[in-house]
Amino acid sequence: MLELEQAFVPFPLLETERLILREITTDDADAMFQIMSDPQVMRYFGQSPLRDLDAAVQRITRFIDELRAGRAIRWAVTLRENGRYIGSCGYHTTLAKHFRAEIGYELAAEYWGRGFMPEALRPVLDFGFHTMGLNSIEAQIDPENSGSRRVLEKLGFVQEGLLRQSYYEPEHKRFTDTAIFGLLHQAHHRA
Repeated sequence: MLELEQAFVPFPLLETERLILREITTDDADAMFQIMSDPQVMRYFGQSPLRDLDAAVQRITRFIDELRAGRAIRWAVTLRENGRYIGSCGYHTTLAKHFRAEIGYELAAEYWGRGFMPEALRPVLDFGFHTMGLNSIEAQIDPENSGSRRVLEKLGFVQEGLLRQSYYEPEHKRFTDTAIFGLLHQAHHRA
């Protein structure tokens, strides 16, 4: 079974050519709220846009609690050039005894289509496989979210299944499907 507490201390700073991935703090609440209150960003997220700053603070507090418990880790995605918070990504729903975790992410709409999320996720995937010791990483998306599908496929994820009408969207009063994507350590290692 994975012992994740040690993998998360000290918090792992990850860097790419254009990005620095650092620990999320409550100082990021305003930037997170700006992104996650945008209906365009939240369209496929499976929850309503954030309605107030307190909701962002609660989300960050939950990330911090999960990190301290060794159950999950979430990075603030920031621009290397100016430190601007443009989104977040990380692991949640970690199944330590199965060496598996689910990855999630969001990005400010103004940065879509410029390769920022695949760039951010590459070191996060490396961290998951090599430091956390994961064997498989899962991502769940709305099948209509073509942008997220492209990100996952670019990183080597393969669609493993489809859960029909598995989420209810109260904003739109409808059920949506969930596409399940997976990436195995052996496939990532070959890429």
